[in-house]
Amino acid sequence: MAFEADPKRLVTNSYGVRVTKSKFGGIVDDEVIKTASWTFSYDDLPVWTVQNLELVIPPNAKILFARFEVLTGFVGGTSYTVGTSKSVDGTVINATGLFTAANLPVASIATRGNFVIGSGTQVGATVGVDAAELVVVATGTFTAGKARITVQYMPEGK
Repeated sequence: MAFEADPKRLVTNSYGVRVTKSKFGGIVDDEVIKTASWTFSYDDLPVWTVQNLELVIPPNAKILFARFEVLTGFVGGTSYTVGTSKSVDGTVINATGLFTAANLPVASIATRGNFVIGSGTQVGATVGVDAAELVVVATGTFTAGKARITVQYMPEGK
């Protein structure tokens, strides 16, 4: 797959097949409440990259709900944390804003079909003045696992 970047407008075009397997995220549109979803595996976690192809939660959006759904049981490590970073430069906004290590210990995510509701400090609050990307960090060395994170948010002014 090839990328072409227009240096004047900062627009990126993708040519060929874009194999992302939902890692970059997707969105289901509603008039007021938006639902974003990311699917990832233990060895391909959502992190900030310079490609700027990842789905972002817009500035000042209020996060209403976050869910971590286990598609394949996680094995190995200790826990995960899920937070956000600035889409512009990757600076961490809140490393545990959606899910803390206490939310996602390996015991809670080892069984397929389990799901965990997020209770980080960004749930029920805004993401801040910067557009936010999802960042997932593992503690320990995981050897298996796949999950889907769903976030419902309301853009500013709705």
